[in-house]
Amino acid sequence: MDDEYRHSISGAPHIFADFLTGSTTDCLGCFQLHIETTTTDSILEPTCSPPDSAAPITVVVTPCWPQHKQFRRTLIIAVVALACLALLQARWHDIALLRGSKPAAKLAGYPVAVIENDDAPRTMVTASAFRPVAYPAGHNKTLAELCASFPRHLLATVQPVLKTGFTDAPGRLLSQMESCSACFAPGDLLVFSDLDDVYRGHEVIDLLATLPAAYHAYEQFAPYFEQKRLRDSGEAAANPDALGAINGWKLDKFKFLPQVEKAWEMKPNRDFYVFYETDTYVFWDPLLRFLDTLDPDTPLYLGSASPGRQDEIGRDTWFANGGPGYVLSRAAVQKLLHRRVSPTGVYIDPPFAEKHRHLLHDLECCGDSALGYALWQSGIQLQALYPMFSQHPLHHTPFDAMRWCSPLLTMHKSSFDDMRAVFQWEFTARSNDYAMRHRDLWEFNNPGSESRRADWRNDDRFGRKVEGDVVIDTQAACEAHCRSLEACLMWMWHGDDVDECFVSEDVLLYGQEARPESVDDRRQASYTSGWIVDRVKEWKARHECNDTLWLSHSFARIF
Repeated sequence: MDDEYRHSISGAPHIFADFLTGSTTDCLGCFQLHIETTTTDSILEPTCSPPDSAAPITVVVTPCWPQHKQFRRTLIIAVVALACLALLQARWHDIALLRGSKPAAKLAGYPVAVIENDDAPRTMVTASAFRPVAYPAGHNKTLAELCASFPRHLLATVQPVLKTGFTDAPGRLLSQMESCSACFAPGDLLVFSDLDDVYRGHEVIDLLATLPAAYHAYEQFAPYFEQKRLRDSGEAAANPDALGAINGWKLDKFKFLPQVEKAWEMKPNRDFYVFYETDTYVFWDPLLRFLDTLDPDTPLYLGSASPGRQDEIGRDTWFANGGPGYVLSRAAVQKLLHRRVSPTGVYIDPPFAEKHRHLLHDLECCGDSALGYALWQSGIQLQALYPMFSQHPLHHTPFDAMRWCSPLLTMHKSSFDDMRAVFQWEFTARSNDYAMRHRDLWEFNNPGSESRRADWRNDDRFGRKVEGDVVIDTQAACEAHCRSLEACLMWMWHGDDVDECFVSEDVLLYGQEARPESVDDRRQASYTSGWIVDRVKEWKARHECNDTLWLSHSFARIF
């Protein structure tokens, strides 16, 4: 509205009187009126009475609110009230976001860079860092002589982290120190456990001793104090059976998260951290080659995938199974351990162990699952690299077209004797031209080089039971049925009182001894396994490895 405006009115006095005295009079309380006639020069003072003349007049209306104290007061109060209302509305919106109302569908603060499945393997040139790369078959080198060839200079960038437990089976830690962990001097290898110790010069660090007291309230944490009492009192050494009541597996879950923090604290800024367990066999040559092709400043979480929980907005998550081992890059560890800081330098986030304590409640079975979810909440997705990170033990490692030319980085559930034997053999089988592949490991046992073995189970997990219209009631009939199937490479007869036939197509494995056993407390069962030797030779000839095929991430390949 203009500060001053004019309006001309022509007409009878009653019209003007209606204008001034009607419903508009109250509205004019904030205006100053100057009424000018066209017949005189007089200026009428503000009035609510009509002029005597019917001559045309001019009304000059000037806003008077700048001088009106009550109006100014009302206006100020209204402006302040509106400002307060807007502020409260904005504050309420922020509170709603924090409480998880509808706007919280913006990924709850941890957007994850999703990695799509990639079923196309990579080929790349790699070289061994071992010197010499290998020794002749039948060598009689000692453990120390073999380890002299290990590229220990790479331990400045790659940190091995071995997890054990006070109640682990006797001999597990020994088998590590006489096989794939043998070449690490004290200080090279981090050994984490649930009680402190010293083993062959290696400091064994108790990860649970420094966890916040709030962890002690968990029922599954209670065995920690009991095993500590048994150890400190000498009762565990005098009566090892006393440890049988300690469920070390339940305690194990509390180590996964703190071992990452402790590894960074003790060996910061390594390119990669390799976490593995006492029944994990690590093929260091192919693993070191593989890590040399990766950028440590990219947040990487690598392993064999297992399904995890759903996150707050319904997305499926995955974690790396701890048994085959897993790898975290420097950037991944930094991102996981990151704590937000206020402008005044005060940490906003609680310490790492307290921040993720809620993930380790008594209903959570596994620490590797909790770690995977903590990484997911940090925006890091697992890269699923099974079967390079293999969940199979040596004698149950399958050989098929997908695996045959791909490297083998780890094995799980390895026995003491197998770990020592593979370690010695590995030093003869290594090549500078390619990393250790499944095809090379086949040479260790040569599955399919014999036609039949009694009291042997070549693993029906990768085969199928013959059912339906086909009736097979003898071992010979089982073998004949396998031969009738074009792709069948091996068979297994579950005999005596059971009479079941299993056949496996396009897959090979060695298996293990299986003595006759009772089934259902009533029936006896025996095992006989066989291979179609000529087909195995043909299959191998068709699958020559011209390149090493490094598998890429895919959740379609899981154990």
